[in-house]
Formats: sequence, structure tokens, C-alpha cells
Amino acid sequence: MTALLDHVAGLCAEGAEAAPQEFHDLLERAGAGTDAAAYLHSLARTIRTLAQNSQDDYDELPLSRWEVEVRFPRLSGFGVNWVYDGEYATLQDSLQAAVDSEHPYCGEFLAPLAAEAQSALVLFPGEQAMEERLSSVVEWATPRALRHLLQAVDDHMQREHTDPS
Repeated sequence: MTALLDHVAGLCAEGAEAAPQEFHDLLERAGAGTDAAAYLHSLARTIRTLAQNSQDDYDELPLSRWEVEVRFPRLSGFGVNWVYDGEYATLQDSLQAAVDSEHPYCGEFLAPLAAEAQSALVLFPGEQAMEERLSSVVEWATPRALRHLLQAVDDHMQREHTDPS
């Protein structure tokens, strides 16, 4: 994105008229009358700075419901598919059934699910942080449940996918 902004800024500085007039009008309006090339270069610098100094402070700005569902789609879907219908007596049974059901195509399902579980444990450390930011949307997802899920995945992978040699 920044390279594109710098490129267009270069074209503007050269006086290239290839862009439609509407683009030039919008650029002039967005830049509040400043030089178009300078404005675009400034935008590129700002985006680069933000990208280099990004911080995911989920404790300061928690995720909304839709953001949780986008950031953790497998954890969200897991509850719908394996937990909420009450087919299994315990959450542990649900976790184990889900892990076992995917064999031998475990990589396509278990690896991304485990990655989301591990990410959630890192992003929301502790019971309270997870309760406030993830469990309110993905009700079954507690630190303990996610650790059980990761252990079930790890146990399965060691049992079923370790080369015996």
C-alpha cells in the first residue's frame, strides 16, 4: 500500500494526468489543498510508522463480537459444532470427539484450531482477561478448556502421527 501511495505521489509530482479528474478532485479535498505528491508521501510515511509501531493492546480496546468471530473463526465454529448441542456429557468429551473425528485429515482441521487456541491464550492471559474478551462470545473458551484442547490435539498427533522408527 505504501509503495503504491509513493508511486502515485511520484506520478502526481511529474504532472501525469493519467488518473481520472474525479481522483484528482478527491485527492485535493482529502489533502485540504496541500500538494498532492506531498500529501500522498505523508500518508505513506504515516502508514509505515503505524505498521512498525503496531501494538495489539486487547486489554485497552477489546474485540467486538464480529471481530472475535473473524479473528477466531474456528474456535467460534467449534462451539456450534461440538459443544452447544449437548451431545457429549462433558466439554472434555466434546474436545476428544472433535479431535478424533478428523483423523486422518487432522492437519486441515486441527492445526488451525490449535493455532487459534494458542493465540487466544497468549492474547488473553488469565481467566479474567479471557472472560471479558473472548468467552463472552465463544462461551466454551476458557483458559482451561483451551489448554485441554491443545493437549488433546498434541496427544492425538503423538499417538497417530509419529513415525515409529
